[in-house]
Amino acid sequence: MDFLRAGLVWSQASSTPASSSTSQVFLALKRWCYGLTLCSPDPIPSARGLIRLMLALGVLIAVTVAIQGPATTFRQLVSVSGLFEAARSGLARVFRASRLIMVLVTFTVLSWTLGEMTLFNRANSVDLTLLERTRSPSEIATEQGELAALTPFRDLAGLADNLPWLIVAGILVFRASSQPPEWRFEHGPGNTAPDLVARAGFATAVWGSAGLYALYRLIAWGAGSIELPRGSILVVETLLVPASMLIVDGFLLAWLLVELRDARPGLGEVERFQVNRAVALLPAALVACFVALPARHIAILVLLASSYLPTTVASTNLGGAIRSLLGWGLVDLQMATFWALGVVGATAWTRGSIGEIMQGYWRLTRSQGGRVAAILIVASAACGVASGATYAVMLLLPPRSWVLAAADAYAHFATLPVGLWALATLVDLSERVLPVAELDTPLEKTAAREALATASD
Repeated sequence: MDFLRAGLVWSQASSTPASSSTSQVFLALKRWCYGLTLCSPDPIPSARGLIRLMLALGVLIAVTVAIQGPATTFRQLVSVSGLFEAARSGLARVFRASRLIMVLVTFTVLSWTLGEMTLFNRANSVDLTLLERTRSPSEIATEQGELAALTPFRDLAGLADNLPWLIVAGILVFRASSQPPEWRFEHGPGNTAPDLVARAGFATAVWGSAGLYALYRLIAWGAGSIELPRGSILVVETLLVPASMLIVDGFLLAWLLVELRDARPGLGEVERFQVNRAVALLPAALVACFVALPARHIAILVLLASSYLPTTVASTNLGGAIRSLLGWGLVDLQMATFWALGVVGATAWTRGSIGEIMQGYWRLTRSQGGRVAAILIVASAACGVASGATYAVMLLLPPRSWVLAAADAYAHFATLPVGLWALATLVDLSERVLPVAELDTPLEKTAAREALATASD
């Protein structure tokens, strides 16, 4: 991608010196696109990140009150026992999903270690020097903590950047899609032939997208473009790369949701990973993934498209929109969807329909909205504190080219358990509000009582 052209778009219209403002914008974009580290694009520290965080939490509570009612929302928000019980139940669900923890930690450590080794070895890195020109270490840590609080699910909804896991997932889905339909997909009430064909198409889209995105990542790595996406290839990458990323992100998030959904008390662990169980959650999982990290996909789309724009756009409204969107606009996107993060938990109990996740979100907010808001507030605060503390510790080291990259990586290690716990808790709360079938006839009720008595004996 011709980033010099994109640089002119920002520098020619910036109200601050180009050497300062443009460098900060590119640094913020690099850290977001490569490591999902939301950063301030301002050359000097400010309270704009904290203000956006407070607005996001305020909108979350306002939406909950509008759906659930003020009395119930307030009662659930201040109920320490209810919050503790929900948190404990979510944590127990995580520990029951032992396979999930093992695979997630193994692939995450492998991917981040290999990725950060590439960045650590750069001798010409001046990122930390650029930040510390106008910010003290405490200001950097505070700012990063505030912005990390806006993305509690960043480590779970952006797994397509985990190259080892991406390759393994593509291979597993490809192998499953080559098997007969009766093995690939579960038959049950409502599963008709058209449903099976549609899901087979989803499986093909997943392994195809995984292969294309893995190839794109490897080409970019070989060309030395490992931080910002590489454009100016075949034009089609402008839509193909963000779409492939979203499909793989959605599938991997669906896998996490399936593992947490099946980790219910009294149920044995599933013997092996069944691809069809994750594919069945598409396309609802794509919506949930986009809600969790809208700035991820919008940033890639706009950056790739900007490589085909003439330099004359710098003085137009389009140039101004690009500058805004790739600056604080990324933070605004995360703020705009924070209130809907409950959708991610509700997705686990659907069959992939977008209409179902809307219904699930409504039921969840209507019944458990106050607890959902409390869980998200706690998770947001925990991510902010964990991330800020990580930067504060890492920046005590002498300035080196690898310190900032190491701080970004370790901050993700600190927030990953928080996001996993919050996701498991939302899945658990969503299970509580599932509709329960009622027995209509006395004969059905008698048969149910007899079956219960036989099981107890």
